[in-house]
Amino acid sequence: MRFRVSLATVACLLTAASTASACGTCHKAPRPVYQTVTEMVPYTVYKKQVRIEYDTVQQTVMRRVPVTTYVDRQRVVCRPVTETVDVPVQRVVCKPVTETEYVTQNYTVCKPVQTTTQVQTCEYVPTTRYVTVPVKKCGLHHKSACGECRVVAQTCYTPVPTVKDVVTTTFVRETHSQQVPVTRTRYVQEVVNEVQKVTRTRMVQEVVNERVPVTSWTCQPEVVTKRVPRKVCDVVPVTCYKKVKRKVPVVCAAPVQYQYAAPVQYAAPQAVTPAPQIPSKQS
Repeated sequence: MRFRVSLATVACLLTAASTASACGTCHKAPRPVYQTVTEMVPYTVYKKQVRIEYDTVQQTVMRRVPVTTYVDRQRVVCRPVTETVDVPVQRVVCKPVTETEYVTQNYTVCKPVQTTTQVQTCEYVPTTRYVTVPVKKCGLHHKSACGECRVVAQTCYTPVPTVKDVVTTTFVRETHSQQVPVTRTRYVQEVVNEVQKVTRTRMVQEVVNERVPVTSWTCQPEVVTKRVPRKVCDVVPVTCYKKVKRKVPVVCAAPVQYQYAAPVQYAAPQAVTPAPQIPSKQS
């Protein structure tokens, strides 16, 4: 873009300088004035660029492969054998012996004894008799009137002395004896013969046949596919810009009433032709 603008500016200045007219008063051409313009000029540089490509290569490789074979071998093995044996054993046992004895024991008994005694008491015996009692009395003298009497039964209690037998019970202590059984237990040592079962373990040698693996290695060919990297160098064009200073004449614009400036013609930008590519060398 900068390159195009610079070309357009230069073309405009050159066109204006070529169409400038003389002054209207002195009829002399003006002295050209120059100014310094910095332009960015493109140039092409070829640089080397390295890239990596992979090539498919098949290669035969000898690979170690294990081969296992079995060999019969005999070896002696100690194996434990468990057996049960009867062993006579004597042991001392304390056996309890129970003995019963009769012991005389005294005890006290309270025995009731009845005693009869005569006691003299006085009892009242009821006695009935008939008595004549006047019914109506005189009002003045409070005496009974003659001829009006009544017979009434009257009960009287007469004391009569009597003798009674009174029975008195008393308890008398008596000592008796009896035979009481007493049990005693004592321990007597006794030797007992027994048969105990004892488990014993003994080692027995035994021949065992076993298969022992034996590993041997052999080499077998094997095709291996690999991707081998290689470097490829390419030459690539690179466009760079450098600063170039130029002197360009400056043209003053003419007055409008005297002369008109010529139309500005813009130069078309030139296309940059890329440099030819150099064929890469395969390493």
